[in-house]
Amino acid sequence: MLRMIKVDKEQRELVARETTIQANDTSTVLGTKKLLAGAIQQLSEGDYSIATSANFVASIEKDMVLNIGQDSTIEIGQKLIEKIGQIKQSVSGAQQQIIAPVVWIGSQEINVAQLMIDTLDIVKELAELTASHTHNNTGEPLNAQAINGTGTKSDNLREKYSPVIG
Repeated sequence: MLRMIKVDKEQRELVARETTIQANDTSTVLGTKKLLAGAIQQLSEGDYSIATSANFVASIEKDMVLNIGQDSTIEIGQKLIEKIGQIKQSVSGAQQQIIAPVVWIGSQEINVAQLMIDTLDIVKELAELTASHTHNNTGEPLNAQAINGTGTKSDNLREKYSPVIG
């Protein structure tokens, strides 16, 4: 059975409508399709796909809740910029990884990770000062070389970590 309808314009007004489609349902709209509703519920027992060859814009006036039963993967070709008005909280049950060639944690001006490098510089300076310090009645400490070696370890750590600190 086939029913074909060709019209220039159609307008319907219904109180309620229920449609059951036994197989596939395809709509082709050459212009813009608008759906205006008090609420929308879409359920799928299989995969659910949305695709566009242009921009995708979603605007939400209130809260957004997204529950994912298993894994989630997001692939972004260039940049991801998040602008959060108040607080961002990220909670992980086992481990959180931030992997990048350079890491910046802090404000626009201050990278808190730089504190590690600054601390290593101070440790080196303290080791050098301690190794070379003297008292009126003694010379340098007997373990001055070992103390200076601690400063060298600080240099090695600085060399290791400074490339990833922005």
